[in-house]
Amino acid sequence: MTNETTPGTEVDINDVFDDLLLVEERLSEESYQRGLEAGAKQGNVDAYHFGYHRGAEIGAELGYYYGVICAQEGGFEGGETPSKGELLLRELKKEIEEFPTFNDLEVDLLERLLKLRNKYKKLCVLLKISAKYTKPNELSF
Repeated sequence: MTNETTPGTEVDINDVFDDLLLVEERLSEESYQRGLEAGAKQGNVDAYHFGYHRGAEIGAELGYYYGVICAQEGGFEGGETPSKGELLLRELKKEIEEFPTFNDLEVDLLERLLKLRNKYKKLCVLLKISAKYTKPNELSF
């Protein structure tokens, strides 16, 4: 308490109650701040692990598409006029190579990923190959 009594002075009971109320508020604020800091630390760890694993999934998917594209490149004869499939293949390869490898808040990664998926499916239709991508955790033997 902040009201210390000295011999011969009277303590107002209202001041004592005010001090008790302020102690409770101060302790409540300190506890809140400690809890907020602990939650932020744990939240950062959880967010890091989520982002890491989600990024690995996206990387594996784009790597699969890139491998299919590279394998299909050898099938084109290199004529004067490229076919629709060849043009789309080149475009898709370039977009995968330029896909952001870091977190940029100005780039909508989900939108870009969805566009890449759609282009990949269209490429597979044009080249008459299977568009099936099996996620690594969905494989069964």
